[in-house]
Amino acid sequence: MDLALELLTASLTSPWVYLLIALAAALDSLVPIVPSETLLITAATFAATGQPHPAGLVLAAASGALLGDLAAHLVGRFAATGVGRWRRWSRIEKLLGSAHTAFSRRGGTVLIAGRFVPGGRSLATIGSGLLGFPIRSFLLWDGVGSLAWALYSTGIGLIGGTLFEDRPLLGVAVGIGIALAITGSVELARRLQSMRRRRRTRSRRRTRSRSRFDNLRGRDVMMERMSQTHVWYVSYGSNMARDRLACYLQGGRPPGAKVTYPGARDSTLPQAEAGIELPGTIYFAGESKVWGGGMAFYDHSVPGPTPAKAYLITAEQFADVAAQEMNRPPEPDSPLERLVFDLPSGSSHSVGPGGYETLLVLDDVDRVPMVTFTAAHGSTDTEHTQPQEPYLAMLRTGTAEVRTASGLPLPAAAQV
Repeated sequence: MDLALELLTASLTSPWVYLLIALAAALDSLVPIVPSETLLITAATFAATGQPHPAGLVLAAASGALLGDLAAHLVGRFAATGVGRWRRWSRIEKLLGSAHTAFSRRGGTVLIAGRFVPGGRSLATIGSGLLGFPIRSFLLWDGVGSLAWALYSTGIGLIGGTLFEDRPLLGVAVGIGIALAITGSVELARRLQSMRRRRRTRSRRRTRSRSRFDNLRGRDVMMERMSQTHVWYVSYGSNMARDRLACYLQGGRPPGAKVTYPGARDSTLPQAEAGIELPGTIYFAGESKVWGGGMAFYDHSVPGPTPAKAYLITAEQFADVAAQEMNRPPEPDSPLERLVFDLPSGSSHSVGPGGYETLLVLDDVDRVPMVTFTAAHGSTDTEHTQPQEPYLAMLRTGTAEVRTASGLPLPAAAQV
């Protein structure tokens, strides 16, 4: 034991210790298993006796950390050239978008705080390169973070060394214990805050879900009589525009479309309509035979909200609209005509492999089901495609109608 202590003392009081500290701090950014903080705290514990010099440790640690972080940042910049191909997947696109927003608003804070979060240093430095964070801003903020980390770790080691000057190994243990306690407390506080935030978000979503369709309830229609004959068809795509839906019901070709529709067996227009919000989001995929380019699909599992239009139509009309969406002529005895009443709220059922053959029962209004259709795949399970301008124009028209009907503010895209 005494021999080991003598060897450790000789190593940590050698002039080479500064180079060792700098190398460890540099490597830690790219190889997180390197125990740079433990090494610095240990050296600082021995520095309580005057050798090595605390200022030298701070300078070596901060310089090495900055150089290592710069190398990680440059690795991120190099890797960014290959990230583009992954952006077609919505989950990665959304993750990168959120990270870019975070760095744009508070990149300096992310770089400084990341150094004190387990695993955060590598994520912050490589991530800053991936997202193209300006190199000058990176050097400034990371330099501040590196200096703060060096002062913090050296200070903890000095505390342990001062308290146990005659027992340096115990001082090292105390210093490392203080660092672990602080890190653990910060991480616990972060997790608790994150849990509270998630609970608040879920509570708000439940509240919105309960109130989202309230504007449909209590309408002056015979809901009791219609509960087995009518549905609220909820459109999130081009059918939000009432004139476009009229082509499905009465026949015709919408402006900019390539297809003329035969219309439904019952050509009566909707008995009521309302602008609402869906809790999920839409995405574009596939190739539309009507418009060209991507088609809009709804993913209930990805948080929204999404504007939509609810139409009160018969179950027969809904089945005919669904058939025409899949480029088939309306036919009698469609299974959808009964299925919409048999499925409970919140459920889904695939009636075929096509893009719009998965039925979603969103809710019910006075026992009249609110239904829509989408694809069997989710937004993260397929490649996204760009919709064509005629389709986007119809979406803008429909969105404007929804916002007007529901009293919601118009987004820029719907003000065209």
